[in-house]
Amino acid sequence: MKLNKIISISAACALFAGCSFLDVTPQVICSETFYNTKDEALSALVGVYGVMNNEPFYGNFYSLMISNADDLCYFNRPTTNDSYVAMYKHDASNTQVYRAWTEIYKGIKNANAFMDAIPNTEFDVDGALYTEARFLRAYYHFILAQAWGDVPLRKQSVVSHDQIMAASTPQYEVLTWVAEEMEACLEKLPQSLENAPSRVNKYTAEAVLSRVYLFMAGATVKGGDKKEFYKKAMDHADNVIESGLFRLNDSYSDVFINMIADRYDKEYNESMWEVDFMGLHSADNWSNGRIGDLIGLQSSGSKDYDTFLCNFAYGQYDGSLKLWDLYLQSDGIGKTAPLTTVTDKRQSWNMPPYNYAGRVVASLKVNVPASTAKAPYYYDGKLSGEIMGDEIVENMNAVAVRNCGKWRREKGMETIHNSKQLYTGINFPIMRYSDVLLMYAEASLEYSGAVSQKAIDCVQKVRTRAGVETASSYSADDFRKLVRNERGRELCFEALRKYDLIRWGIFVETMHGYETDATDARWSADPKSGYAAAIGTAVQEKHIVLPVPTVELGVNNLLQQNTLW
Repeated sequence: MKLNKIISISAACALFAGCSFLDVTPQVICSETFYNTKDEALSALVGVYGVMNNEPFYGNFYSLMISNADDLCYFNRPTTNDSYVAMYKHDASNTQVYRAWTEIYKGIKNANAFMDAIPNTEFDVDGALYTEARFLRAYYHFILAQAWGDVPLRKQSVVSHDQIMAASTPQYEVLTWVAEEMEACLEKLPQSLENAPSRVNKYTAEAVLSRVYLFMAGATVKGGDKKEFYKKAMDHADNVIESGLFRLNDSYSDVFINMIADRYDKEYNESMWEVDFMGLHSADNWSNGRIGDLIGLQSSGSKDYDTFLCNFAYGQYDGSLKLWDLYLQSDGIGKTAPLTTVTDKRQSWNMPPYNYAGRVVASLKVNVPASTAKAPYYYDGKLSGEIMGDEIVENMNAVAVRNCGKWRREKGMETIHNSKQLYTGINFPIMRYSDVLLMYAEASLEYSGAVSQKAIDCVQKVRTRAGVETASSYSADDFRKLVRNERGRELCFEALRKYDLIRWGIFVETMHGYETDATDARWSADPKSGYAAAIGTAVQEKHIVLPVPTVELGVNNLLQQNTLW
């Protein structure tokens, strides 16, 4: 099979220029069974990575619509449009679900083709490139099994029509194979961070394995020794910690400013693996990432973009009242009275009291004109922030419905400054070191049943960076609640929370919390709270997994629809 049927130009060149690997000239691979030059081999490997930075995968459909619709982040548009999977009114014919499925399987197809071809060359004598593709193939299968449950397992290239027909493999079997494949990759993946965070290395793999084992230990995966999975999750996270190669950036906001600026942090290495986006389309070099455009601070304004201080953004996702309250409580453990001042530094970055158009509650008839400067939100006739020079100071007595601020397009941060550019160069994290610390803490607790000092130390590092205190000791129940809340405060909007809720076995009941929150006086005046309530009402048990796309059922007659769909 000709590889130019498998690896497209757009897939092969989709990553941005940031290291020698990403500077490879994109080209179509035309060899029948192998690559003729090292550049061809590297270009093909970029094609294995390249599916991630297309819109159906991490560019939008998987990362935002499918995976960021959770109890801390919701789609803030009217509920009359049922085509968006983020509203939980989708069915098996949903376009976003189908295109995400197709794009992820395309990555598996590219990986299998690369693994078929590279051993026939002299460009991978030690097998490192082969192993890199092997790990990515396993990772893509993990994403599928986590989101869809039972899925076809594609271990070889599909070279005949008969091979298209494949029944789904049970979720547990897919995840077991994924873990075995990733474990087998550890020996040959590089230990150097030279190509991080755009390419995987041994420590990336260890961190991802911790995530895989935590999901396998979860409530919805049927099979296996749960305690042993927690042990493996703990051990792999511990290997990353003990390497001494990773630290938390002193500034939480700088972690994301680096991604917004399309810049790698080589001092702290907190961002262990990122999906790279380019933003500007050209004939030869582009990707489809809408991070910051769909999720970020709304910035409509005028057409005079040169004078506007934030690039265009729809701001279609908001942080929930629950997330606000996570920051408004000290620990959420043993203390129920809200703080008088939010001391958690992550709150002001993730849920800022402003956007770039002014959030107007129509029923209150408060007029806030579009502005080229930061415009504060209004709630109940009051400012949610006071303008003090160029800054907006938080008013704790006024809670507004707020955009997700983590991915913003402020000029001075983002590298793109032109017109109504919907595709951005903002990178998206797959793995951060703070996640590793929190995974270790959780896995340690669930494995031993006790709270170790090292687990407390891991959580304390994350909280100290955020400017909040950590107690010296906790009961097992309180520590479990603390770690779960901390994952929300730290990792919100990073396409992780939904799967946390699923593996904890509390997804449906937690999503129904939107119905109660929408009646809260701090939220109810805004029509967006009604959109959130409708999403919460729509969530059912079947939404723990996605439906198998109708198109796939028509093509592959061995496939069956997921139960309840």
